[in-house]
Amino acid sequence: MNTITISGNVGRDPELKYSANGTAVVKFSVADTTGKDDNKKTVWHDVVVFKEQAEHVAASVKKGSRVIVTGRLDKSEYTGKDGTKKQRVEVIADDVSISLRWSAYGDDTNVNTAKDLLNATDVADEEPF
Repeated sequence: MNTITISGNVGRDPELKYSANGTAVVKFSVADTTGKDDNKKTVWHDVVVFKEQAEHVAASVKKGSRVIVTGRLDKSEYTGKDGTKKQRVEVIADDVSISLRWSAYGDDTNVNTAKDLLNATDVADEEPF
């Protein structure tokens, strides 16, 4: 089975395009960083998303977003501008979701902190379940 799950930060805004037959396609990169300080290593993954999910990703994911991508690896060959044969490995995404693990609460994502939720008056007066 060819399945991969990566989590990391989006390196560039997703690029939404449509194929000749009208299928939505979005491409973006994800930085997967491991280690600390001098031992830090970053691997960049190219991600491709198709159809309706591609449109959702284009509307909700931006550079810097922390995402979790599940899909399969796809290896293809192409000829570069210089005429040499090259290879590309991409993650063909089955699912893309926003990771809340390292979410920055100060940005424009409308994510409430647990403290905000607990201090809400309509929640504070209710009986615990």
